[in-house]
Amino acid sequence: MTREDALARAEQLNSEHPDRETHTWIPRRGAGGEWEIAKLRMPGLRRDPMKATTEAKPRPPEGEDPRPAYFRNIPPFGAG
Repeated sequence: MTREDALARAEQLNSEHPDRETHTWIPRRGAGGEWEIAKLRMPGLRRDPMKATTEAKPRPPEGEDPRPAYFRNIPPFGAG
């Protein structure tokens, strides 16, 4: 298969194949130097049924500042 034949076949598969919504086809040079078509799965696109969702729970309230009152809300050294 020549490079042009592989490009044409990949374009045909990308436009007509039933799996074109989840996969793409690209031409590539094989181990022997001949051109072939590779079928790649496109990440993020699948026809899988909906997955179970994860419940987002609220964060627990933050504790009080453990430093003495004199040292609270003071910027770090050199920030003045």
